Amino acid sequence: MSEKNINDAANQTKASPKLASMISDAIENKKTLEQEEKTGNNWDDSAITDKDKSEEKAETPKKKKAKWSNKKKTGVVLAIIFIIFFLMVGFIVFMFFHYTSLLDRNTSEKENLVPPPLNSSDFVDESDTFNAEQKEKDLKKYLRENQEKISDENVTNILLIGEDLRDTATEERGNTDVMIIISLNKEQKTITMTSLMRDMYIWMEQYYESNRLNSAYWHGGCEYLEQCIEDYFKIDIDRYVRVSFQEFITVVEALGGIDMYVTDDEAIGMHDPMAEQNKYLGNSRETDWLWEGGDLHLNGNQALAYARLRYVGNSDWERTERQRKVIKEIIAKSKNMSLLQIDSLLNDVLPNVHTDMTDGEIASILLDVFDYLEYDVQEVRIPADGYYSNEIRANMDVLLFNANANSAIIQKVVYGDCSTVEEAIAEYQQETGDYYAYTYMY
Repeated sequence: MSEKNINDAANQTKASPKLASMISDAIENKKTLEQEEKTGNNWDDSAITDKDKSEEKAETPKKKKAKWSNKKKTGVVLAIIFIIFFLMVGFIVFMFFHYTSLLDRNTSEKENLVPPPLNSSDFVDESDTFNAEQKEKDLKKYLRENQEKISDENVTNILLIGEDLRDTATEERGNTDVMIIISLNKEQKTITMTSLMRDMYIWMEQYYESNRLNSAYWHGGCEYLEQCIEDYFKIDIDRYVRVSFQEFITVVEALGGIDMYVTDDEAIGMHDPMAEQNKYLGNSRETDWLWEGGDLHLNGNQALAYARLRYVGNSDWERTERQRKVIKEIIAKSKNMSLLQIDSLLNDVLPNVHTDMTDGEIASILLDVFDYLEYDVQEVRIPADGYYSNEIRANMDVLLFNANANSAIIQKVVYGDCSTVEEAIAEYQQETGDYYAYTYMY
């Protein structure tokens, strides 16, 4: 039946007008579908009646915005946190290797086979006060009979060497005015600073010479000085760090100076070492001189002169005490440095810091640095009172020290339960009966 006949039938039927309308709409829809098939299923909005559009609009539900589940939100937040974390770790690792790459790791040091130079200020116009030949025999015997060293996995000993280039014309390697063993004891939770007096008289087998302890550095550098300290005090030195006085000044300046109590005598006494420093720094002679003491704020040049001051008070004894005071103040002030200040300081100082520490060892110390800040700080000066004598040898002051007693005192403070030199001496005396009686070795 044709579409015309269908329309005619619809018009002739007795059905209601509504039915006729529905039939007519169906015919129109059929036409629309056929037209769509011919044109590739593209809708022709003109073929849709207004009625269809209104009904479609009424029947089509409104689209709702998609909501993230709590699980999905948590996953996204964690992903962001992980990305930030790994970026931070990457930055820290990059900066760590940047800083460690600045360090001087050159372990090949030139040997000096000639005796070290004697500074004119150290010259003593007096004859020897002891039998040097007998003393040499005693020292050799001690080294032969006492070869066992104490060590502990919980203790790390780092030798801090302060180099002074003033005494060498070539400026390749000078003497050492600072020798401090920094001992980190994780079990006792202590940091011990052991100052070694430079004038202690030792026998150096490798160079077949008897001289002051600091001459070991002149002859064989950091490693030979480390070896001599191990041989005489029977402790393992794990690593060393060497800095020169220029780096010391840089550190103090980066901290904005340090606060120290200085006596009137010390203030005037600082003139000589400061004049010497000013010569090498290119300053006028009296730059930074002090004329009276008190609670003072010292800049880098003044702090160095204070630490080097020798001829005020009890000579080297008070000088090593001043050195420890300065180091403690530097540590205290460094806790308040900003990251930018630390970055600037490290970039300035590290290229001139010589060490044999590995990257892994440095990282291990850095990871524990906040623990170390809570440790008790102990101080030791060697030789201890009562276990040395002041002597003269080859026109220079030297210290003959009881190696057995002094090595035992170091060990009791660094490795044992003693927190002071006095406690260590009392324990040593109780064990040995050696009550402040100096003997050459025994």
